[in-house]
Amino acid sequence: MRLFLKHIGFVLLLFIGFTTGVSYGSLWALRQGSFYKPSFLERQVGASSFDYIVLGSSTGLTTLNTQVIDSVLGTQGINLSMDDTALSSQYLMLQHFLGLGKQTPVCVLAASILDYDVTDPVLSGNDYRFLPYGSEAYVQAYYNSFSDDSAWILSNSNWLPMLGVGYYNVELFYPSLVSLLDPNKRNRFDAYGNYSYPNVSNVSGSLVSRRSKPLEFKNPYFKKIQDLCAANNMTLVVYIPPHKTLAVSTGFTSFSVINHSDLLQDSQYFYDDFHVTSLGRQAVSLQFAKAFGVSL
Repeated sequence: MRLFLKHIGFVLLLFIGFTTGVSYGSLWALRQGSFYKPSFLERQVGASSFDYIVLGSSTGLTTLNTQVIDSVLGTQGINLSMDDTALSSQYLMLQHFLGLGKQTPVCVLAASILDYDVTDPVLSGNDYRFLPYGSEAYVQAYYNSFSDDSAWILSNSNWLPMLGVGYYNVELFYPSLVSLLDPNKRNRFDAYGNYSYPNVSNVSGSLVSRRSKPLEFKNPYFKKIQDLCAANNMTLVVYIPPHKTLAVSTGFTSFSVINHSDLLQDSQYFYDDFHVTSLGRQAVSLQFAKAFGVSL
């Protein structure tokens, strides 16, 4: 019986050692590649200074085309927005940007409209993308600020990497293999961080009346972003992207707002209620450049 237990213990230690090695290797490979935005910013973005950055969710990712904006204004920007993220993730991305020693005088925040007034933030669906940087103090502090099971897994993956890699195996292990084979491979964004939805329909027509949506900016992570921008001499510009059914009002604010919630009047520009097509992105980016250029 004692020999049997020794064999079981040996196999268990071997298994733990193997999975730990594979997990560390997976996170290392992801950090060497450009598959997700955090490592893309470190590995594939050579510039250390930008005229502006765009932070946001999928709306920021697919609405503002930095190439179009830069072609109009003669600037150099980068889009750091990530799909399926919230203001908390955008705060973490800003910390990551600064942690890599990069600088910008202007931060454009293009978050999801409904996220600005969330008062009880939760971990975002794609926050695991920062796991290769889990040893950084700002990433650990971020994961530890949430109390759900996913946050516990991500936080403790700094010591037991098989927790995160095993839990997010499809999202981490397989992309790590891609990063090993092609370190320049990116996950649905171009060399400037932009992405667009296709023009799925050529059907056009005037939109119905939008309902009013006032914003009060109650999300605690919005204040964190404000404070971080102020501490690093950045001007914060809040961008309200076009919406198919909402007309947003912000009232008086102490920060700059470019409100394009009701800019587009034709349904052909929308992929769904929250996102524009590539045709809509082109139109919006040109209008943003005009408005943004005035504030520079």
